[in-house]
Amino acid sequence: MAIDIKERGKVGCACFIAGEERLLCMEEVIGGGSEIVEKLKLDLQPTTVILSPRSDAITNSLHDRFRRNTSLVDGDGGQPPLPYQLEMRPTPEFHYDAALTKLAGLCSFSEANATELLIPGATMMYEEELHPEELGLTKRRGRLIQISAWLDVENKVSIGCAGAIISHLQRRQPTVYLPGESDANQAFRVVRLEMFSLRATMLINTDTLVSLQIIQPESHPNGFNEGPGPPGAKGTHSVCDLFLQHAKSPQGRVQLRQAFLRPSLDIEYINSRLDFISVFVRPENQAVRDKLSKSLGRVKNMRNTITLLHKGIDSGKAKQSAFNSGEALRAERLPLCVRAADVLDRNSLRRIGRMVDGIVDRKSSMDQHRTVVNRGVNHELDELKGFYHSMEDLLVDKAREIQTQIPPELNLGINVIYLPHVGFHITIPRDNASDQAVCSGRDLGWQLMFTTSAQAYFKDGTMYGLDHEVGDIYSAICEMEVEIAHDLAQNILLDEELLIAASDLCGELDSLLAFSHIAYHCTLTRPKITEENVINIKGGRHLLQEMAVPSFVANDTYLIGVNGQDDTQGPNMLLLTGPNFSGKSVYQKQVALAVYMAQIGSFLPADVATIGITDKILTRITTRETVSKVHSAFMIDMQQIAIALNSCTRRSLVVVDEFGKGTDTCDGAGLAAGVFRHLLSLGANSPKTLVATHFHEIFDLGLFDHAPNLALAHMEVQVDARDEQTAEEHSSEITYLYNLCAGRSDLSYGTQCAALNGVPVEVVERAVELARLAQQGEDLVAVCSALTKEAKEELRHAQNSAQKFVDQDFDRAWTKDELVVTLDAMLEVVTVTETSLSG
Repeated sequence: MAIDIKERGKVGCACFIAGEERLLCMEEVIGGGSEIVEKLKLDLQPTTVILSPRSDAITNSLHDRFRRNTSLVDGDGGQPPLPYQLEMRPTPEFHYDAALTKLAGLCSFSEANATELLIPGATMMYEEELHPEELGLTKRRGRLIQISAWLDVENKVSIGCAGAIISHLQRRQPTVYLPGESDANQAFRVVRLEMFSLRATMLINTDTLVSLQIIQPESHPNGFNEGPGPPGAKGTHSVCDLFLQHAKSPQGRVQLRQAFLRPSLDIEYINSRLDFISVFVRPENQAVRDKLSKSLGRVKNMRNTITLLHKGIDSGKAKQSAFNSGEALRAERLPLCVRAADVLDRNSLRRIGRMVDGIVDRKSSMDQHRTVVNRGVNHELDELKGFYHSMEDLLVDKAREIQTQIPPELNLGINVIYLPHVGFHITIPRDNASDQAVCSGRDLGWQLMFTTSAQAYFKDGTMYGLDHEVGDIYSAICEMEVEIAHDLAQNILLDEELLIAASDLCGELDSLLAFSHIAYHCTLTRPKITEENVINIKGGRHLLQEMAVPSFVANDTYLIGVNGQDDTQGPNMLLLTGPNFSGKSVYQKQVALAVYMAQIGSFLPADVATIGITDKILTRITTRETVSKVHSAFMIDMQQIAIALNSCTRRSLVVVDEFGKGTDTCDGAGLAAGVFRHLLSLGANSPKTLVATHFHEIFDLGLFDHAPNLALAHMEVQVDARDEQTAEEHSSEITYLYNLCAGRSDLSYGTQCAALNGVPVEVVERAVELARLAQQGEDLVAVCSALTKEAKEELRHAQNSAQKFVDQDFDRAWTKDELVVTLDAMLEVVTVTETSLSG
């Protein structure tokens, strides 16, 4: 197993199972750390762990007594982790590009895929009987395309870990086998590539997160990329953003985002979260919920604070807040509250609070942006502060004393001041005319130290004496307060485990309260979580879509997968047809989003919902094109569907929207039909599938007539029946009802949708005509190549002019006038034709 950690706590992992000759890459975890590394060690039970320098540093950054010896979940049978060999490899072995090259060079894997793609190189002169490589062609790009059908190559950290494992296997092979030994080529082979996720965690990739608008990638901070709206403004573009608005504390936002990134497969854990929301969504608990949220907004993330205290850094803005979750009715038995009562020592927390309040002057600390100590803590400090605050009288007396030593004719207005770090000074004003001090002070024995725009600062023997006698009193006060604050920090660090546990519990409470806020304000319902492989939703809605429209039409969903050896009959595939713009994509997304929300422990936008545990959500909905990918849009679609087909299980949910577009119609329809048939033919391993297509011709061949596990449905529309229609009427003749109905619809109403979106009338009319001819079986090539009425008229006049020209006898002698008249007569026909056409 190889592990690497990049910026923002992005954890990648890859592992090799020698007995099965499989190389697996993990879906990357964002916001992870040493706890994820320890969990992977226990879940995978590796014999060798390969760490990058960064991951090794992070896993060893915690103090020994805080490092986990067990995973976050128990292993099989509760057995402790097996011993393993630990290796730390240099960073270059984890580089992404090098890892892709190593994966492309896996001969044992590439031999199983006969199709090869050769890319032209720079060779210009070719000879006969040369190998493709000798012709300047490369197989690397083709092999990488094959690899992308099995692995999500956007998981760059995990792909880098796979490269580190391949390097380890290459080093290991010579130590086990002698050179030339027959079995050497069969050792440490990789014959299969797969993706995996953390145990008890749903596998979901970035494409799915973006397609379902669960989490949207953050925009570039450059102002040119912000679009309309105030600079820096962020709207609610994803479901996660909607919930984050109600998380008040930093650690609460972190835990909420982690919950969205790690949907659980543990029914007990999911139900514990749902139990909490069920209590705090009750009307009688709204006041307590709002009070808790407001209070949690004042709780700092103690993990960051403890880190700063270890480094000796303190901003002086520490805040303290306490909460009592037992105030909520029926909350005393919630797992979170029980755990809080078991873990948190309230007496110790109160003792820490009293200790901080007794030493730190909070108001002064916030005003001065440093730690200010209360009076009565240190007698010497109190004396220094008392002298510092009464020093104004001393400065006035010294100014009067110096004034008596100055000749009256100089008439200097002097002051004596104290500046921290630079000591005591005599100040006199500057002359605006000469831009110099009104007196140089040399005759008085003064030494000019520095000037400002309004004053000049001097020292004399008296000032040096004060520096020696009084000293830098403000700096002395600050140094003593730093020492006291350091001692306070050391005393606080004795309870850092307790403080971190309290902070984490506050974060968990804050994140769950955010779920409760959304459940209350958006009228969400608690789902029933079951081991049965079923999705049964009554009155389902799309959480984001219903916020953008005046009214939302709810729809039902029923999909049932195979339950182990159970021979349950029911549709595991719902195939949607129907017009464009009728709501098919929104329906698919709302079903997938409901499953996802259920497994992060959230209420759902539905009347009633029963959700079976789903291990993966795999989608082919959105094509995320970018110049950083050297692939066409169609190739990206193929990679998404390949990963879905190669990774799905009977407990997976596969969502496919209009697969096959972007290529020849026949090829696209064939690919779509092939994918749908393949998913239906998996039998006991068939996933729950939601597909939508406009390829109506795939039904004409009877491919799906005898598929008992297939349900057909369409989105209902209401059409005004008219014998004669014009393009202007296309936008008003169809009403979208957004209601899911059983059965298939072979109408797309694409021209009406085009007119509705402002496509020019002549384009729509031409499309309607061509569609009618295609339905009648006409040859569209012949139809499109036929001459228009204007073209036929122009051709007739041209033929007449040509015939007149041919009929002339140019062998005889022509006078100039006759020739001009004849040519004018022929040209007149052409001119008339051009004039009539232009008119």
